[in-house]
Amino acid sequence: MPRSWFDTRGLTQAQINERVLDSTHLDGQLAARTVKGGAIAVSAQFVRLVLQILSMAALARLLAPEQFGLIAMAATVMALLTALTELNVSTVAVQRREIDQDTVSALLIVSLGMAAITIVLCLAAMPLATWFFKDERVGAIVLAMAAAAPINALGGHQYALLSRNMRWVDIQIASLSGLAAGMAAAIIAAWAFDAGYWALVIQIWVSAAVGATLTWIFCPWRPSAVRDWSGAKQGLSFGVNLTGAMLLNYVHRQFDNILIGWRWGSEELGHYARAYALLMTPLNFISGPLGTAMIPALSRIQDDPSKWRAGYLDALAVVTMAGAGLAALLYGAATPIIELVLGSGWERAELIFAYLCIGLLATVPMDTTGWIYISRGRTDRMLQWSLIGVPIYLAAFVIGLPYGAIGVALCYSISRYLTFVPCFWFATRGTPIGLRDVFITIATPSLAAIAVALGLNFATTHLGPLLDFVALAFAGVLYALAMITAIWVLPPYHRVRERAAAAIVTLRLKLRRA
Repeated sequence: MPRSWFDTRGLTQAQINERVLDSTHLDGQLAARTVKGGAIAVSAQFVRLVLQILSMAALARLLAPEQFGLIAMAATVMALLTALTELNVSTVAVQRREIDQDTVSALLIVSLGMAAITIVLCLAAMPLATWFFKDERVGAIVLAMAAAAPINALGGHQYALLSRNMRWVDIQIASLSGLAAGMAAAIIAAWAFDAGYWALVIQIWVSAAVGATLTWIFCPWRPSAVRDWSGAKQGLSFGVNLTGAMLLNYVHRQFDNILIGWRWGSEELGHYARAYALLMTPLNFISGPLGTAMIPALSRIQDDPSKWRAGYLDALAVVTMAGAGLAALLYGAATPIIELVLGSGWERAELIFAYLCIGLLATVPMDTTGWIYISRGRTDRMLQWSLIGVPIYLAAFVIGLPYGAIGVALCYSISRYLTFVPCFWFATRGTPIGLRDVFITIATPSLAAIAVALGLNFATTHLGPLLDFVALAFAGVLYALAMITAIWVLPPYHRVRERAAAAIVTLRLKLRRA
């Protein structure tokens, strides 16, 4: 029986580092670990979903929309400067089949250097942020948020090494602990000390510190002096392309906040930001776990076209089934969900939330194209697509801006459907996957979701408040039954059924041994 990854007794630090960086022990159990990783991540996401919704509900009742808007304004500046400086070098540790100590140590140095530059840039950007958003509070918030950059760099590096070794339990413990600690700190600061929007900054600090500390405890790798920078230089070319794509993605993800904050002010942005955050909370429940498991798994089999194709399409089927069902339920019950989670005073967020939900049917599958680019080492093509797609999204924001946050939300959702086919064509060109494969995989869950969404929307519009969540539960069960039937009957989903059956058998065997 091989020595445990944690059993470091009698080993030098150099030997420990070598073991952490050597992932060949995973080759014979890649499929099992991927399924296990997905299962662990999904289970953890249930906990994460509950924590985030509780946090959102509590803070929405302790803070005003304007205060959330101020944080959203500062976050747009912080996100831009982070995108400019991060270089995404930690991703290299996940994507590379082989990597050495010098390269990983050098990448950590680069990450910390970029974090320091982020703080300097934030300091320089304070007057500009204050002028642009016409609010003196924004500049100070930007600098305060930047203080967490080095901590995030330290945690992100070890997180990547844990992901490379598929240490799913460690990853989730660190992530959930940081989330819970940050949430508790923010609620205490807002309730007991009347900290206002600073409670949300405290949440960022505490989450980063707790998460980073635990990743360094769980991952025994430690840096050393760098003698050869050649590996890091090669990795930086991968990271630079990814950074370019992420920078454009920043513009895509943050430009709506910038425009709404500039044109309509912090209160309107607060409604939009909370509606968007509420949407992303369950959406991350879908995309987060599979993304965590699939990128390292697909990276390991990138040289085997048939296995890579099957792995991606099966994951696409799972994520689309879950995402389409989520879109149907959130759109159909948008009003009661906003009333339950955010409470009174957030009525304007209801229509914003519903319009954002419309785009989920396209957004969820499109987000998986990142798995294709990264696992195949084609971040250059990822950057090229961003140069094509992002201007379309920006145009949608500008078109919707005169109508406020509601107009921005609707136009953005429409733009996702306009770019769906070009996005997948560009991502799958030169791969074992074609557009036909994509459409066959997503057709059934998408059509089922549309039917459920329309029926649920009709029910919640005409039923009383007490029956809204009964209708929501019924719609969820109906959609789940439709997907179970599809997995059991339809050929495109037979592999999903087989993988699920194999995972259940493996779990039973482990339980018996335990």
